[in-house]
Amino acid sequence: MKRKRTVKEILERRKRKAFSHEGEVLIGKVVGVHGLKGELKVKSESDIFERQLEAVDSLTLYRGTRKEEVTVESVKPYKDIYLIKFKEINDRSQAEETIGGELWIDENERVELEEGEFYYEELLGLKVFTEDGRELGVIKNILEQPASHILEVEKSDGKTVLIPFIEQFVKEIDLKNGKVTVSLIEGMES
Repeated sequence: MKRKRTVKEILERRKRKAFSHEGEVLIGKVVGVHGLKGELKVKSESDIFERQLEAVDSLTLYRGTRKEEVTVESVKPYKDIYLIKFKEINDRSQAEETIGGELWIDENERVELEEGEFYYEELLGLKVFTEDGRELGVIKNILEQPASHILEVEKSDGKTVLIPFIEQFVKEIDLKNGKVTVSLIEGMES
């Protein structure tokens, strides 16, 4: 007879990842399907998603314990996501099996960024300073919002400051020295 697992064991098992993504970069997540011919609805995890897809021959699609190399056949922007057709996925049933999957590329295949562009993971962990040199905290997350991205900065006291990632507030990003300089307005820190 099969032994029943405890809730704790189940939760610990869910935390474990089936794959190590060392040396890879997440660029998109499959959020749905479109039509009958196997098109996927993909939410971009990058502002340069289309440029990135043009630069690679194939992507790795992970879903649960499955790992599959896929080749892009076509890409179309659709509302705030993308419709992508992969050569290996030819009907709706196959496409539905990928919902919840993630698209990863080898980090060596990342496209060159233009002036003022950054990969999210380059910004995470950077120290944030005000224009007068006071340390504010550390970037913990980047939230995607319709108007702009938002830097989630954790202060030393554990409180969070949300800073719109626009020129009005983010004055300088110095990756070499690991710091970001921001201009705050009254009420942002409270």
